[in-house]
Amino acid sequence: MLFAPSLPVAPALVERLERLRSEFGGRIVRPLHLTVERTDGEDPSGLTAAVREYAQRARPVAVRGESLFVMPSPYRGGDVLKLQVVHNEQLGQQIDALRSVIRAAGLRSLYGDARATSVTLLERVEHKDSLDPAQWADPVDLFTADSLIVSRIVGASTYDILDQVVIQ
Repeated sequence: MLFAPSLPVAPALVERLERLRSEFGGRIVRPLHLTVERTDGEDPSGLTAAVREYAQRARPVAVRGESLFVMPSPYRGGDVLKLQVVHNEQLGQQIDALRSVIRAAGLRSLYGDARATSVTLLERVEHKDSLDPAQWADPVDLFTADSLIVSRIVGASTYDILDQVVIQ
């Protein structure tokens, strides 16, 4: 399950992402999103029903980031450039509420009690050694998460969208 924006991100952020892509290579991840949860995927209809139930009472939440880092990602087929998410109470409450609905539906979390904490900006980065973590040391507004996407991993950087719900 992904928290994502329903609208395009701000032009200033797009410009920053393009500069990062020029510096590190790779590809900008679209849409930018915060992966909130992964489940075993054995019951896609139960999962989409649980997400739709949650969405009825969910509220849009601001996602902000700070502190760049690179890590390997088998889901993305190479190294990714990520931005640490700045935690706030509202975001934490939304994540907890979504996970609670998923558990109540009998679905197993692949994350356990860990909380989603980063947004992938670039996939398949080529020049990770030039990373200057201070480059995004100050918090930056990424997007307002007002959409919830249910997807299934098919292969490296390949996903099936099972459902998408706008959060009012």
